[in-house]
Amino acid sequence: MIKISVVAAAVLLAAGAAQAQSQATNAVYGELGYTFAKVKDDFYNVSFKPGAIRGIVGWDLHPNVALEGMLAGGVSDDTSQGVKTKITRSVGFYVVPKYSFNPQFEVFGRLGYADSKVKFSSSLGSASGSDSSFSWGLGAKYNFNKQVYGAVDYMSYFDKDTTTVTGVTLSVGYRF
Repeated sequence: MIKISVVAAAVLLAAGAAQAQSQATNAVYGELGYTFAKVKDDFYNVSFKPGAIRGIVGWDLHPNVALEGMLAGGVSDDTSQGVKTKITRSVGFYVVPKYSFNPQFEVFGRLGYADSKVKFSSSLGSASGSDSSFSWGLGAKYNFNKQVYGAVDYMSYFDKDTTTVTGVTLSVGYRF
């Protein structure tokens, strides 16, 4: 019941912000970047550094708030102690509070939920696992002009029990 109330309140807030927003240009944006990820398991005391390509589609509700959807897929794996690890996919949805210091420079946070799947393989076989958790991040954007920007961010995609998936992403974006 509480989850339904929270979701309903968020939807009403988003609808109100969208209604109050004037017809702004460049309200929808997309970005594509490379993520230098780290998969760490404290129980087994191992960490891996696979790479992923991440795409984001966002919608500015207000000059200081956006909604974003994220999809990432692994493009490189890492091997440690005879185990090869690759991020198969990660999907997330975020509320993005942001602040512009000037027309060129903006800082932002991401608060949301992500579902990630990681594949492990060795000479003994392979296994994969997926799970969801709270996800958050911090970053900065530099606007080259009104449409094109560059961004860097740190994200925690998964943090549950003894396993974490984090990453730093360098990306380029375009406002439509």
